[in-house]
Amino acid sequence: MSHRESSARIDDAAALWAARIDARALSAEEEAELMAWLAGDERRVGAFARARAISVYLARARGLQGDSSDT
Repeated sequence: MSHRESSARIDDAAALWAARIDARALSAEEEAELMAWLAGDERRVGAFARARAISVYLARARGLQGDSSDT
């Protein structure tokens, strides 16, 4: 019987990758690891895209919050 990775586990890993990318540029080795991880299951691509979108949205919200506190 084949083990299928749970959606929750994929989402968790995608969030960790997004956080890594937000923190700093990936090394060539990390970039290859990310590409291999993404290629391992088609659901990972969607989870990673969602995690990156959330990250961008939160960064934008933090920026807007900072702007409103100046007034």
